[in-house]
Amino acid sequence: MKSKRNSSAELTALCVLSAAGLLLSLMGISVVGIDAAWIAILLSGVPFTVETIRSMAEQKRLRSGFLVPVTMVLAIVLGEYFAAGMVAFIMLVAHRVELMTERHAHEGVARLTSLTPQTAHVLRGGKTVDIPIEEITVGDTLSVLAGETIPVDGVILEGQTSVDQSVMTGESMPVDKKEGDAVISGTLNQFAVFTMRAEHVGQDSAMQRMVQLAEQIDAEKAPIIGQADRWATWLSIAALVVAVAVYAITGDPSRAVTVLVVFCPCAFTMATPTAILAGMANASKYGIIIRSGDALERLSHVTKAAFDKTGTLTYGKPELIDVRCEGAYSREQLIALAASAEQSSEHPLGKALLRHAQEKNIPLSDCTDFVVSAGLGVSATVDGHAVRLGKPELMEGVDIPDAARRESDAFGTEKGASCIFVLVDGTYAGFLVFADTLRVHARQMIIRLKELHVHSVLLTGDRASTANTIAGQLTIPEVYADLLPEDKMNRLAQLETGKDHVCMVGDGVNDSLALKSAYVSMAMGGIGSDIATNSADIVLVDDEVRKVSYLFQLSQKVMKKIKSNVFITMSINFWFILLAAFGLLSAAEGSIVHIISALFVVLNSSALSTAWGLD
Repeated sequence: MKSKRNSSAELTALCVLSAAGLLLSLMGISVVGIDAAWIAILLSGVPFTVETIRSMAEQKRLRSGFLVPVTMVLAIVLGEYFAAGMVAFIMLVAHRVELMTERHAHEGVARLTSLTPQTAHVLRGGKTVDIPIEEITVGDTLSVLAGETIPVDGVILEGQTSVDQSVMTGESMPVDKKEGDAVISGTLNQFAVFTMRAEHVGQDSAMQRMVQLAEQIDAEKAPIIGQADRWATWLSIAALVVAVAVYAITGDPSRAVTVLVVFCPCAFTMATPTAILAGMANASKYGIIIRSGDALERLSHVTKAAFDKTGTLTYGKPELIDVRCEGAYSREQLIALAASAEQSSEHPLGKALLRHAQEKNIPLSDCTDFVVSAGLGVSATVDGHAVRLGKPELMEGVDIPDAARRESDAFGTEKGASCIFVLVDGTYAGFLVFADTLRVHARQMIIRLKELHVHSVLLTGDRASTANTIAGQLTIPEVYADLLPEDKMNRLAQLETGKDHVCMVGDGVNDSLALKSAYVSMAMGGIGSDIATNSADIVLVDDEVRKVSYLFQLSQKVMKKIKSNVFITMSINFWFILLAAFGLLSAAEGSIVHIISALFVVLNSSALSTAWGLD
């Protein structure tokens, strides 16, 4: 990063000096008796010429840039020093703009790396000690003060606060956090002191995972950029042919040189990379890592989006969605008894029950005689009552109404839910229903994809009844269930038919094969596994699923921007080449036309990085 900043500063200095030389030349002021345009020729043209020759020698092929030194030399021979200096200056500016746009594309992610604190307050031996964050281990208890950046990923143990997550999620408002809530490294504690347990440290933290992904961003991997360079090369060859023809017909070498000045491919070669990098810059503001412009280009051709279910369209963790009470106990009383009994449980359903009780401010009581029956449930004494929770197998000898059993079976069959029966003092008191829940914006995202003419497909390893229920809630028309990882990959291959291209969106290890084999892929970066995020082309750092439809829109806007850049640049060149051929445009005037064309490309593309975004 430092070398890029230095390179950018050097280019800026060269641009300023070259511009000054051209301005003096335009005013007719010479330097020690020599046309001041030579400043631009020497500072901009010579380095570019050397770099072009070196690049062509290494790649052993003609590059579009070859036309620049040819034009520059011919202009110098004819005494058109201003035109020669302007052509060199434009190419230098084009290179400077690419560096500036690339830096802007990396800016949102680079800002995250600078936010990582160097030390953290760790509680050890009853004392708080400051240690380097590299020495933090999983399970350490940390204290985070108001105004400090959270050093690692973890869960709040004690305290309530507000956290500024804008650097990770783009959210403008702080998010309230309390005991049991997850916090992410790199986000800012705004309100009060809290203690937390470290869960993901070092290279496993969200911050460091983003850093690793950021290092892979490289817009020049996009085939469309290479294609644009090839087009520019052929355009340069065509320019030479036209210039020779103009000279052969008119016998005027100045007209031929003017044609070359106007024809120089600076603006054309900038049309694609500036638009792609501006699109990547736009996405980086919302916590989205696009590994290369290749991904954006391919995404614009996608006609089908295939989704994993658990952790992608749903939150990937159980929530209490319903309670069925029997006898004298109310809903809140049953939850209070059951949650109190589960306080020492490590089971996901037990944790989900406790989380629900905390969110609803349901008071809990102390429990004793806690016993876990592996695979079946738990039992404990709460306020003098013997409470038992678990599967029907744990309820031997207990009279559970047939209607309750049928209803719990229906929850499992129709909604893919898990039901836990509750006994109080040996008597059936009701059952609790747990299920994975849809992400907040999932349905909105699917509807938006339909508007963009993208067909949605659900690929899941879950049973068909659960998959169909979720698909029905989201209005996804095509469902494939009971799929193993290899089955998902094979199904993707079947969906890739004719002109149809598929984007795979997933989060887990079981999606990695599908993500890797898909035409283009997205992974949920927060909940997602390392294997999934490393297999995907695009990573949604905060798991916000509505960003899927945003990315489709972004890719389409980028491609439209590229097409508009190319069309307008070619149109400008065409008309002014005609003027040059008829002797109505001088080489100096042609160079000014050229810079106007290049500036249009830059401004047209840069608008994409800021003027549009996530709703």
